[in-house]
Amino acid sequence: MRKTFVKVLAAAGVCAGVQALGQTAGQTPLFPDQVLVVYDSRVADSRAVAEFYAGSKKVPGGVGGVLPARPGVRVFDLATSGAPVTTADYCSYNDFRTRVRDPIRAHLTANRLQRVVRCLVMTRGLPHRMDDSDALVVGDNPGAFVNEYNAFDVTSASIDSQLTLLWQDLNTGENGNASDSKDDGLIVNPYWKLNLPINSYTNANITTAKTFTSTSFGPVWAIGGAGATRLFPGDMYLVCRLDGHSLADVQGMVNRGKNILYNVNTDVVLLDEANSNGVTDTAANDELDNSGALGGIRSGDDYERTRDYLLNTDRRFAAANVRYNAAGGAANFFIGPRVGPNGGILVTSPVALLATYGSNHAGTFPTNSGGASVATSFADSFNYTNGAIFNTIESYNGRKFGGLTEGSIVQEQASDFIAAGGTLAIGHVWEPLADTIADNEYLASNFLLGNLHWAEAAWTSVPCLSWMHVAIGDPLARAWRSSEDVDASGRVGVGDAYAWQVTPSDVDRSGAADSADRVLLHATLRFYERGDLVNRRP
Repeated sequence: MRKTFVKVLAAAGVCAGVQALGQTAGQTPLFPDQVLVVYDSRVADSRAVAEFYAGSKKVPGGVGGVLPARPGVRVFDLATSGAPVTTADYCSYNDFRTRVRDPIRAHLTANRLQRVVRCLVMTRGLPHRMDDSDALVVGDNPGAFVNEYNAFDVTSASIDSQLTLLWQDLNTGENGNASDSKDDGLIVNPYWKLNLPINSYTNANITTAKTFTSTSFGPVWAIGGAGATRLFPGDMYLVCRLDGHSLADVQGMVNRGKNILYNVNTDVVLLDEANSNGVTDTAANDELDNSGALGGIRSGDDYERTRDYLLNTDRRFAAANVRYNAAGGAANFFIGPRVGPNGGILVTSPVALLATYGSNHAGTFPTNSGGASVATSFADSFNYTNGAIFNTIESYNGRKFGGLTEGSIVQEQASDFIAAGGTLAIGHVWEPLADTIADNEYLASNFLLGNLHWAEAAWTSVPCLSWMHVAIGDPLARAWRSSEDVDASGRVGVGDAYAWQVTPSDVDRSGAADSADRVLLHATLRFYERGDLVNRRP
């Protein structure tokens, strides 16, 4: 993980007022028929994942007879576009446009789905990395990557992040020169830090070209323009990926995502920092979670802010299970029991959020029962609850998909986490720079303790687009919590409202069962009430 040593002035007001602007009435959830599963029938793994997720009736040519994991989602077979088949690990800069982006555009246009679809799902076997336009795999070399960034000429990105701005011709003018296209660098995410469903924002102007302005030191593109030419949250697609080491891993991940009920009394949140002062700093410093060199994409001291939110703002998770650690070294590294660990801070309870510096933790690491360091295998050690989230500060934790290995810089992988029983993950396919890491604060507030679907919560946590991030997991996954399961039925529903009226419970751990608890419970139940009453058919 590289800190950025570039002098960048903050882009003032980048996100100011965005939540109010471009917003429609109501809080309508993300519906299955707004999800488009992109697959290629010429790639066996891609077709198999699409068939499992959308069902055999919509994805012919597979094993047949498969009922959909998510009934109602839409599908698009890249093979029907006539474009050459894509590779399983990366696309060239030009192939991304001709083999992935343009076919999806054409499909949406031909079927008048540009404003119907709000979420794209990429499937195992499709590429996840886009090469740089002139430096190819520069993102695999941190030193060379920083030089390319400082030259204002970084165009490498994840396929998924690039697709969030599907209708923007970011590549226009790209010729290997400094800031000659909007693909040079990153674009501030208009959905970052917000907390409403994506359908709360109009997408009436999603196909309109947007205006971006460069900060004083690029390549960071701030949101410019006004009206139809300004980028609002509704002007982006949420993009998730169903991927892993095997089809079985993907199936397990999706199945776990359909049944998320966090036990706020036993599930733990791990915030494993290193060499931190433990203070919620107001200004940026050298902590990896608190970088601020790149203009307009610092939210704050993330690990400490997340800790404070869980302990002081929303107290539903038991305080003892919000595990924050500020120190480095082997003795201060969170580790689970499944590897027979030697050293470290042992965590045996089910993990709901694994946020850690990982292999970038300062100092030495615990070892496993065979004496090997767990620096790059720690995700194998924990017990995970359904809905467990992986968000580590490691540059290449999203590299190992499509047959790729960890690469020359070995770090823990989101794909290993999924294989070990994890459900959801944010990863990086190339060097992302520490400034751009997804914020745990919004994963906690919008998913662990919120009501957004995974696709929504994931992208509210990511500060920039056209960059290195991938959101792994079922976009329609949504969490409930045992604190709202008042009748102990194993699910949250209207019965809990009745049960609370009979025997009020202290949902928010304030020390008293009062009207605030009832309000919190009813808010959770009613958040998707409108969607439950609407009969949507694809």
